This record gives sequence, C-alpha cells and structure tokens, in this order.
Amino acid sequence: MKTSLVFCSLIFLISTVNAQFIPTPSMQSDFKEIAKFSGRQNGYEAVQTYSSGNIKGSQFFFQGFTDGSVTTTNNEVLKGIYQFLFDKVRQEFFIISKSDKRDPPEVLLAEKSQVKSFTLLTDRDHLFVPARTYDPANTVDFYEVLEKDDSGYTLLKSIKTTFVKFDNRDIEKIKRGDFYDEFVDKITYYISYKSSKPQSISLKKRNMINAFPEAKKAAVQSFQEDHSQDDANEQYLINLVQAVNK
Repeated sequence: MKTSLVFCSLIFLISTVNAQFIPTPSMQSDFKEIAKFSGRQNGYEAVQTYSSGNIKGSQFFFQGFTDGSVTTTNNEVLKGIYQFLFDKVRQEFFIISKSDKRDPPEVLLAEKSQVKSFTLLTDRDHLFVPARTYDPANTVDFYEVLEKDDSGYTLLKSIKTTFVKFDNRDIEKIKRGDFYDEFVDKITYYISYKSSKPQSISLKKRNMINAFPEAKKAAVQSFQEDHSQDDANEQYLINLVQAVNK
C-alpha cells in the first residue's frame, strides 16, 4: 500500500502518446496512443515531426524501456516491477509497469518535482539527477552523474538533443546519399564543487585547467603530464576528477 501511494504521488498518467515522433517500430507499440497531449498543458510538449522516412540517432537515452530505479524526494525507491525511459529531447522520464499486459501498456510520466534521482540499466547503471540539485534555477533538465564526491568535485554530463530535418538544399549530403533526418546530441560536461552551481569543463586538454581554482591547478597539470598520451575523452575527464579529489 505504501509503495502504491508513493507511486501515485510520483507520476501522472499520460492518456495519449504520438507515435509519429517515435524513431523505431519497436517503440510504437509502447507509445501507440500519444497524440493529443502535444500542447503546453502540464508543461508537456511534443517533438516536431520529421520530413523523411529515415532518421539517425534517437530522442531516447536507450532505445526502449529498461530496468532501473527511481528515488523520490521522500527517499522512497521504486524498482523491480517497473521499467524506465529517458527522453533526451524533452528531458522527461517515463515509466511503465512490467505487470501491465495490455498492448500498449499505460505509459506514465514522472513528476520532476518528486524525483530525487533515477537510474537506467543499459551497459551499466547510469545515474541521473535533476539539474536543480546543483542549480535551483534549472527545473527542466537532468544531469548524468559520472563521478560524485560530496566533499570535492562531482563530474556531470548534460545531453540535450535536438531534431534536425533533412535539408534538400544541402548538395554535399545529397551527393553522399545522406537523406536522413537526425536527432543530434549536444553534450556538455560540468564540474560542481561541494554541490555548488556547475561550471562547464572542456574536453580540450589545454582548457581543462581553467575549470579549476588556482589551488587545484598543480594537481591538474600533474595528471595531464602523467597521461599525456591518453585521448581527451569522457573517461579521461572521469580519471582527472578522481585524481583532483585525492
């Protein structure tokens, strides 16, 4: 009964879903009825439709509902009998029940103000938190937590996805036979010191040091000297933040 009450306080039912913006047939059964809920009511807005029959990328973090968990602001954890989906375009979090045998099952939209964090199990556990956790002014977005240290630096990842229609005036793309519409990810990394407002950090080695205060620059330089042959990628950033936190 307690779980049921928490679940009801966390989510509200989406009565209609528009399959037109779903990029794969496998998703269409889950979102078969989403159509009328496309205005600005309840803060929900549909994604624009696309112009061609082909599309690259995805509006979703993982291409289908997956196992994971959600923790409410009351520290109640929901997992096991639920599956989850994160929409990178609208920064929304969807839930279905594994026990719902209807076709399609009821799709529920998490109320952001009641979400403390959620995880998605894909290749590994991915932990997400509302952006307001670090920036109270941002009540819309979610950050993926890549490295967390409440007494030091936390590394965050923002994925903002936009829909780009095929441009039939782009001669170069036409010559390459590229007639695709596309979901394009914009990825930004941030560091937060002791849960303060996040500051962006570049993936360019020469610029990374600028994200840290003077007292930490020696640690950054030392790490970069020891890893001069490593590619400047996401794992490099994770290792850097871990080194600075030591």
